[in-house]
Amino acid sequence: MITETQVLAAISADEALFSPFSFRLVEKRASNTTLPCDALVEALWGTQVILFAASLNRSSSDRVVGEAMRESCFAAKQLSVHPLVIVPWLSDEQLKLLEREAVSGLDLCGNGVIVIPEKILVLRSGKPNSYRDTRMVRNVYEGTSSLVARAFLLRPTYDSVAAVVQEIQARSGNITQPTVSKALKQLEADVVIWREVGLLKLLQGEKLLERLATNFKLPRQLGVLTGKLAGEPEEVAGLLSAAAKKCGAKIVVTGACSVNQYSTMARESMVEFYSSMDVAKLSAALGPELDASSRFPNFRVIYTDDQTVFFDARLEQGRLFASPLQCYLELVKGDKREVETALRVRTTILGALELQGGESQEAEQHSVGLT
Repeated sequence: MITETQVLAAISADEALFSPFSFRLVEKRASNTTLPCDALVEALWGTQVILFAASLNRSSSDRVVGEAMRESCFAAKQLSVHPLVIVPWLSDEQLKLLEREAVSGLDLCGNGVIVIPEKILVLRSGKPNSYRDTRMVRNVYEGTSSLVARAFLLRPTYDSVAAVVQEIQARSGNITQPTVSKALKQLEADVVIWREVGLLKLLQGEKLLERLATNFKLPRQLGVLTGKLAGEPEEVAGLLSAAAKKCGAKIVVTGACSVNQYSTMARESMVEFYSSMDVAKLSAALGPELDASSRFPNFRVIYTDDQTVFFDARLEQGRLFASPLQCYLELVKGDKREVETALRVRTTILGALELQGGESQEAEQHSVGLT
């Protein structure tokens, strides 16, 4: 983990880090001083000299950035200078917040914003995070770890880590308690949930949904079986489900093909499924009823080891359909028509949360950092 001393040293030493500005340490807070910030820093640009009250941090979480903004603003007002936040990495979302609140910010990767109201605005973004160990989980919104985030879009409050684990397992998710604990710490640092003794509560459902959508990737395809089975879609699904059950596997309609369970959108007649079973075994289990060489196939099965596609699947008319969230995540990555439908599904997801009392005013009062 990078130290705060290293953060300050990097900013002071690298003149090319955020050109055309160079930075100089004026004073660092010590145990025998009453300086109300971590450091006083000068930004130099030609003949211009701008003095900042800087808050230095070795973490880049939303909570840390939010707290640093408040600390630097408080110190800047006391010292009649400008506020500055310095962290290892600033996301585009954090940079937008800093600009909106007229607080300057720098990271060690080359991103930053210098904002002096009505005088100066210099913004630079897009540099990747070179300090990924400043986060507890590599990506809490992707893969198995995302099951924790997804669980809070189903139930906005839990009384313990064990309750989150039980909720995930009850909805066909497989996750360990240590993984859940790490993910919860990151969600708390991102100001998505509030955590205290006996309470884990969703703070920002819309933000959580947006983070999941931004980081969503279609599941890895380990194999694909395309073919034709006799009958209507319900009968085709029944035959596939029976074959999968025979082999001890799971099969579920994809999120995009589950859309009419949660909204209305015309789709092609071919239905797509995810399966946890190798397609060669599935083909063998279907036997002579499968026409794998048909010119007019009516189903496609994608073999994947991504367990998120099976999480919270809904049983309707003998078929397992993907969850509303999986449906939204797949559609929002599609074309214009699919995105428009995705927004309707999004409203359904957030509406269900509101009915359960998610994002209450009491919870919002605890919220700090990015909103």
